[in-house]
Amino acid sequence: MNLNYIIVYANDINKMTKFYIEALGMSIVEAHSSPTFVTLSSDSGAMIGLQDKSASQLPPRDETQPGTVELSFAADDVDATWKQWQQNGVEMITEPLDLPFGRYFMAKDVEGHYLSVYRFRS
Repeated sequence: MNLNYIIVYANDINKMTKFYIEALGMSIVEAHSSPTFVTLSSDSGAMIGLQDKSASQLPPRDETQPGTVELSFAADDVDATWKQWQQNGVEMITEPLDLPFGRYFMAKDVEGHYLSVYRFRS
């Protein structure tokens, strides 16, 4: 089993798509996208699906707050990524810091879902 696809329920799918493309540099996978569901791919091949909450037939459509899921992105240079995201207008929650497992920072997307960037210690 290989976890490589995460679904995020979006209140404004167009705003969220723009954010993940422009601020985080992800790409749309047209073959797996529609007006109410957008598949985005990272450089590593991991994917995020943005589901329009109002069009969903599944229970998360009724949730009123973003969940407590954190989308974590591995990066070679955490500090450079922090600077780039800050320049791109991403809401930064922490500055880069050293934790027991490695270098890390936390941010939020335009709807309040937690994002993080990390690099494990060697």
